[in-house]
Amino acid sequence: MGTTRIKVIDLSGEQKEIKTSRKHAEKLSGLAKIRQEKKPKAEVSKEPEEQKITPPSTSSQPSEPSVPSQPSEPSQPSPPSVLPEPSVPPVIKKQSVPIVTKKLRHTGKKYLVATALIDKNKIYPAAEAIDLLYKTSITRFDPTVEVHFNVTDKNVRGSVNFPHAVAVKKERKILVFSDPPAGKAGKQSSISDKHIIWGNENTIADIESGKLKPNRDFDMVLAQPKFMPALAKIAKILGPAGLMPNPKNNTVVENVVSALEGAASATFEYKTDPSAPIVHTKLGKLSYKPEQLTENLKALVTAIGPAKIKKATLTSTMSPPIKTDITTIN
Repeated sequence: MGTTRIKVIDLSGEQKEIKTSRKHAEKLSGLAKIRQEKKPKAEVSKEPEEQKITPPSTSSQPSEPSVPSQPSEPSQPSPPSVLPEPSVPPVIKKQSVPIVTKKLRHTGKKYLVATALIDKNKIYPAAEAIDLLYKTSITRFDPTVEVHFNVTDKNVRGSVNFPHAVAVKKERKILVFSDPPAGKAGKQSSISDKHIIWGNENTIADIESGKLKPNRDFDMVLAQPKFMPALAKIAKILGPAGLMPNPKNNTVVENVVSALEGAASATFEYKTDPSAPIVHTKLGKLSYKPEQLTENLKALVTAIGPAKIKKATLTSTMSPPIKTDITTIN
């Protein structure tokens, strides 16, 4: 019989396949076992060498040198930068104290002395209230005398001719919807020292388009009753401006000539406050005589109507208010 051939694969050698006899194969297998037993020892001996080699290789990496720089974080001056912040609020509080506790004129010594002369719960007769105006004045200049009326209607508006002038007379432009004199329609003319615009359909169109604007091109509107339906087109424009003709304000009249004469003689206008039914107006200066202030007060009460006035208060500039009974006006 011939010799048997065995194919041996030696993984430890360079040659993968070797054809040899059985005896030779047994020798090779024995050598393989010996090598396997020696290999772990070699690997163990190589590990410390690899460990020695690996630290230098890791030290060459750029990311690792940044690690030892981290301990510098506690040395940063970030905590000290927070320390000045608590010192800021005390400064703000010191500045805010005078703003909150600032003194008003109502806490002044002169004002408190003047207030002591007035009984807040008493309604003074008109003559006595006017006398107190002189006693409670605390200004060094000539103050203005004012009157404040609480009225029943929010739409109180009109003009008054004070016996003693309160302000400089102001020229007004009056828009009139009436039968004008011949050749005066749509033109401006001067009657009784007043500028008058005679209105017509073209005037209404100009107001709608914005060519004519209330309180700029005219300050007052007078109309005859027959023209009121035509004025309904511009009621949204005249109403907010307070110039819509109204019988209560004597701006809707049949006799336009007499209304113009009354407007010419009127030297002062009054109206309620937009946010409340209160009329704030002037009566004159404290340099006026008591009789002059009384006459102006009487003319104003008559123009507004005593029935519309619920309360009245007299005062002068920077002085305390004085409740007044208007029914005692002589």
